[in-house]
Amino acid sequence: MTHQLTRVALYARVSTSDKDQNPENQLLLLRRETERAGDTIIKEYVDEESGGKATRRQFQQLLADAKKRRFDLVRVTALDRFSSEGIEAVFGHLATLDQCNVSFWSYHEPLLNTTGPMRDLYRAIIAWAAAYRNQRHSENVRLGQARKKAQVEAAGEQYQHGRRPTDESVVAEVRRLKGEGLSLRKIADATGVSVGTVHKYLASEA
Repeated sequence: MTHQLTRVALYARVSTSDKDQNPENQLLLLRRETERAGDTIIKEYVDEESGGKATRRQFQQLLADAKKRRFDLVRVTALDRFSSEGIEAVFGHLATLDQCNVSFWSYHEPLLNTTGPMRDLYRAIIAWAAAYRNQRHSENVRLGQARKKAQVEAAGEQYQHGRRPTDESVVAEVRRLKGEGLSLRKIADATGVSVGTVHKYLASEA
């Protein structure tokens, strides 16, 4: 049976605080593992900055290319090289890959790989964790809206439900959920605003 080539993206990251680190060490290992599997490398992404934020340039490019289905699998040496934002954020990123039908593979955490026999179970865990994270964010947004309503009414003014003032936390949440691939309807349900408002917030980003 002919082996079907998997299109692979390699991601390496080193912190700027450690001058002794070299991303090439990670890439050499990942290239070797990809060659051993008989697959082909489409692109290598390298960031030299902290993994505590998702705004890393190459990381964002990797997610954008995943949404365009430019590869089938992302290989990293370790989960903390992929992201060190915290487990909820990490699962959110993995869920984004999964929604794009892109698998994840870590050299040091093989049990987390979505390419092995535990694939279905792990994908279910990723989906659950990402949904839980979105729910928590949505609850925080609603609490913020309730706080603003209380502040307006405490000042003797009437809170206008129909013309809710722009809440930057809501805007940020809308854009984050869109970045994770959610539809406008799902974003509206998660944030408690209308589909039209979601569209307006996203349009203002352009």
